Amino acid sequence: MAIHLRENQYKGVNAHLQSIFHRRSWRGFHNAHITHLSEALQQLLPPESGYIVMAEESLQVDHYDPDTEETTSSRPIPDVSIYGSRLSKFQPQSSAASEPVAVVPLRSTFNYHEPDEVVSVMIYKPQADELLGLLVTRLELISPANKPPGSGYREYLAKRAHTLQSGVRLVEVDYFHERRSAIKILPSYLQHEPGAAPYTILVNDPAPEIEQGKTIIYRFKVDEPIPKVQIPLLENESVVLDFGAVYNHTFNMNAAYGLRFVNYSELPELLGTYDEEDQQRIQTVMKRIQEPTNGA
Repeated sequence: MAIHLRENQYKGVNAHLQSIFHRRSWRGFHNAHITHLSEALQQLLPPESGYIVMAEESLQVDHYDPDTEETTSSRPIPDVSIYGSRLSKFQPQSSAASEPVAVVPLRSTFNYHEPDEVVSVMIYKPQADELLGLLVTRLELISPANKPPGSGYREYLAKRAHTLQSGVRLVEVDYFHERRSAIKILPSYLQHEPGAAPYTILVNDPAPEIEQGKTIIYRFKVDEPIPKVQIPLLENESVVLDFGAVYNHTFNMNAAYGLRFVNYSELPELLGTYDEEDQQRIQTVMKRIQEPTNGA
């Protein structure tokens, strides 16, 4: 018998739902999740902070069809931007960020022999002579088309490089494990390379200059909480964004995900693309749903 539950039953990314997104319905989740990320940032960066959060058109304008391996043009996907001003002193709320797994030189994330690109949330610093002002931080939610062999991944790399070379901080969120990252320094999960994980968040900060910039790497496995990530702003300012809370909000707000798409009585379609440890984690999630606990 099918088992459907409204709320996300994983501690982090829902492996059952992501298997479905590999073939269908990712665009709807992407758009809703970008909106919810924007709302969360707006709460962290109210107008008196001097920053402005905007949901805008994405850098990604192509749609990748994994069944035909073709990419076709479509309307831009909305992303989020943050602008800033010095109208008042910014006082972020205190919140502890998760520990990253590694910090590497920013330049090491560039693929020098080919261009770069992404999908985004933006943070800007307003200036007197511009409507929105200086783009401070961009947040990109990676889609399958932005990963090899998707035909959009080269453009993704080109726009990524341009963004970082412009001095804009870039946060990249990748929940698609079944394709290798376009950034070659990252170990391949599908090829079982040491240190790899199915899900990744990168925080790229080119300040003060790109040669001194750094990339902070967060990696997490199936049924592990999505990290709380320190989002860099101007100078030494930052806010901590709870990606797990926003992910669960997006999942829980659309009843179709829990009550129609995800069936915990069946293994996800892409089970074989996970390593043995994560396959066991998926089955453990299913077992704790199917077998009621005794007592408490």
